[in-house]
Amino acid sequence: MKNATLHFEFHISITALIMFLLKTWRASAFGVYGYLNFTRNGFLEHSKKFKPEDMEIRIEGKNCVVTGANSGIGFATAEALASCGATVYMVCRNKEKGETALSKIQSSTGNPNVHLEVCDLSSISEIKSFASRFSSKDVPVHVLVNNAGLMEQKRVTTSEGFELNFAVNVLGTYATTELMLPLLEIASPDARAITVSSGGMYTTPLTSDLQFSDGKFSGAEQYARNKRVQVS
Repeated sequence: MKNATLHFEFHISITALIMFLLKTWRASAFGVYGYLNFTRNGFLEHSKKFKPEDMEIRIEGKNCVVTGANSGIGFATAEALASCGATVYMVCRNKEKGETALSKIQSSTGNPNVHLEVCDLSSISEIKSFASRFSSKDVPVHVLVNNAGLMEQKRVTTSEGFELNFAVNVLGTYATTELMLPLLEIASPDARAITVSSGGMYTTPLTSDLQFSDGKFSGAEQYARNKRVQVS
């Protein structure tokens, strides 16, 4: 019995060691890969291969929806699309921040066809309401950019019963895309649905514990899991 117990404990220790080494390896590999590809220097290096004619394209008459558009990548995306002449709909959770970002983009691009849509993407009911409102505009959607993302470090549950990071990064992205499909189909074959994922997904494998109900919660790990789900 004693030998069996020791054997079991040894097996558990080896398994824990292997898991630790795998996690360390993933983090290290991502550190190197991420530095080369996902930093400002990585972008500048890749940008050397951009075709000048692609940078000068005009897309007047195209309707583009960008979520999480008041800051970061979402703001840059909305601004770039507006500078190309597109009609841009910025989907933001905070009205005040959205209005400030909207004003900046209209001013910097000279494009008046930039609009604000207020929606909390952690709420399925709000997404449904937004989609219904937007559908009433009766405009085709040529480009949907699912950019909105969240990394909440504490485990928070939404009023609808979902872990907050999962609600925004996974459910919000899925629901927005599904509910926009009829408008994307109208714009077919030119329509595109783009989801902004993250290289952070390389630090963790897929898991069935989508809402991180087991173990010590980590916002960074949950974010990585969510991003892995987005591309799976």
